[in-house]
Amino acid sequence: MSGLSTRARLAVGAALCVLPLGLVWSTSPGFLTSGFLIYGDCGYSVEEYCTTDSYLPGAYIPGSHIVGAQATVRVFLVFAALVLAYAAARTRTPATKRLVRAATGAIGVALALALSQRAVLTVACLAVALGLVVPLVWRSRPDRSVFVPGPASR
Repeated sequence: MSGLSTRARLAVGAALCVLPLGLVWSTSPGFLTSGFLIYGDCGYSVEEYCTTDSYLPGAYIPGSHIVGAQATVRVFLVFAALVLAYAAARTRTPATKRLVRAATGAIGVALALALSQRAVLTVACLAVALGLVVPLVWRSRPDRSVFVPGPASR
């Protein structure tokens, strides 16, 4: 991964933020409701009008699944994807570095939400995206060639 350029890391990170929008975010299984019994009645004076007991079966309620584009996390994913794509296409400056730092925070929130929903593919995508982008903007020692204007960052 260290052989990738800054532009490529940001672009791949943006793509990995868009990918979970189409993945299944959470599922709920279907279930069968219980039936019930309606008791007959022979309370009438004439026996011809007696009703028999009848059973009404339960109903199957199908499950559902929610994809990332329907979940609330889409706000964080779209923000991160747009910021990373913008930073990949433009000359990197301290302002874009701050934006990318905010995008890593949004990816972190999305990752935490994906972990809480047990969305395994989404967790994998977002973890790789963080692995690509975080070293660019959260270094302990500054690397002037990554996020400052100049020939090395273009």
